[in-house]
Amino acid sequence: MFELAPRLLAVLDGGDPVVVATAVDVTGSAPSGAGTSMALLPDGQVVGTISGGCIEGSLFLTAEEVRSTGEPVLERFGFEDPADAVWAPGLRCGGRVEVLVHRIDPSDRVVVRALRAAAAGDPVSMGLSLEPGTLAATDRCDGRVFTEHADVRARCIVVGAVEFAVAVTNTAAMLGHAVTVVDPRPVFLTDERFPAARERIVGWPPRVLADLPIDERTAVVLLSHDDRFDAAVIDLALRRGAGYVGAMGSRATHARRLTVLHELETPDLDRLRSPIGLDIGATTPAEMAISIMAEVIAVRTGASGRPLVDGAGPIHAPAFRGPARAAVGDRVETPS
Repeated sequence: MFELAPRLLAVLDGGDPVVVATAVDVTGSAPSGAGTSMALLPDGQVVGTISGGCIEGSLFLTAEEVRSTGEPVLERFGFEDPADAVWAPGLRCGGRVEVLVHRIDPSDRVVVRALRAAAAGDPVSMGLSLEPGTLAATDRCDGRVFTEHADVRARCIVVGAVEFAVAVTNTAAMLGHAVTVVDPRPVFLTDERFPAARERIVGWPPRVLADLPIDERTAVVLLSHDDRFDAAVIDLALRRGAGYVGAMGSRATHARRLTVLHELETPDLDRLRSPIGLDIGATTPAEMAISIMAEVIAVRTGASGRPLVDGAGPIHAPAFRGPARAAVGDRVETPS
């Protein structure tokens, strides 16, 4: 449920309870992994999804019941006998999933504290047993307990406060990244243009990036087209092991940057994504943002980025890497 932390906090801070349904065990092919959640808000609105529509209707009814009783419910979906499909809300992709539905009250300090940590991008763990009122901020629980863990949010550093950067920032933030936008020109780097950014830093980009935390979970997206510092930013990002390094520009611009990068003896140039993004025919800032962030995801997961129709076998990878993991009892599930 940590991926819904900002929405849940908005409700809880207003003094209302919220019901959350979280996938705690996923077997076989399924659209989402363990830890994925949907929530029923006080006004009847549903946010989030677990199966992409296969089981949400049934979960909505269960959530309404849990909202009234306060008693957690463990629902199971998927079936062995094809005849059961006539009655059971199943997963069309053939997988099986267990979903824990529970109510969170504003007075649940442990949960609220964990949600605030997750919303801020800090690592946090929380366990919930099937008995009501047994939430605990822990990463080790005994018995039939669901434990959800959220790691530090992946970072996305966008260099260059151009119009493309506005769309990339919005898209990256929607995908759960903690976004930092860097530009030496304060007139372009404003709160109004970049409301989704966690940080807006006015300064010379190579100096700024030298002081920012960069690791394999960091995406550095260079959109500035400025020969004064573009190569230096790329060099720094690659040397510090950023998981994704991409630079916008034509092939001629890329060739010019490569000349400078070779002079700097920049390592791992084969990891540089330039021209940036996947080839989807994008032209507008919004389309370019989708192209770029799709490539960021593909690099992180090791996926090919080719159309699914051209492949074969399961379309849901069994070992998707992401910011949260779930455990039921002593079984740790694949991250979500």
